[in-house]
Amino acid sequence: MGSILFVLLPALLAGLVQGITGFGSGIVLMIFLPLQFSILTSGAIAGVIGLVLCIAMVIRYRESINYKEIFYPAILFLLATNAAVSYAKHLNADVMSLILGLFLFGLSIYYLFFNKNQYKPNRMVSFIFIITSGIFNGLFNIGGPLMVIYFLSKIEDKEQYLGTIQAFFTVITIFSTFIRISNGLLSSNHLLPIGIGIIGILTGLFFANRIVDRLDTENIQKLTYIVIGFSGIYNVIMAIT
Repeated sequence: MGSILFVLLPALLAGLVQGITGFGSGIVLMIFLPLQFSILTSGAIAGVIGLVLCIAMVIRYRESINYKEIFYPAILFLLATNAAVSYAKHLNADVMSLILGLFLFGLSIYYLFFNKNQYKPNRMVSFIFIITSGIFNGLFNIGGPLMVIYFLSKIEDKEQYLGTIQAFFTVITIFSTFIRISNGLLSSNHLLPIGIGIIGILTGLFFANRIVDRLDTENIQKLTYIVIGFSGIYNVIMAIT
């Protein structure tokens, strides 16, 4: 029962956060799942759980997807993901926890202080963004923040942006899942927690859609970023002590 709650409750919270703030389900899952699974397996499980949200948004914005903008970054992203998964298997748990903690703390600082800047990366910086995102996707299934900046710089229409980036995340999540399966990070033993997580995240999204209009989304976003930051600090402390 305890192991079920370790997946169900974080997934429920992830669905609430995603439904209220528009992002962050993967980050929320990666705060909690490593308490039950290895970091690499946690990323694999979080990816499959979050895939249902991506597919739902692809269906909603299917007529606005710009497929030409997906191919090039998807290839680079997946190459980086594959390399990261292969390399990460040789890292010990403390190193992985340290990297995850620093990354979560960095995400918190970025979203709290720099997210409103309309930065447009040039070609070289875009390349770095894609490779870096692929690496962190392979390590922790958190490859979204820099890709948001990348796609915002490429697409101005809101619906086309939403459809295109969610189609991108759907494609890379499906292929990333196969990469993780081939590396032994996912097996039939994980079908139960994945199923429980999908139920949880859809339930959270269901409730979020019914309360979002009553809430101050900006304050909830800030609180979410702060929690992410403290989680990062916790992971760093646990890794070095």
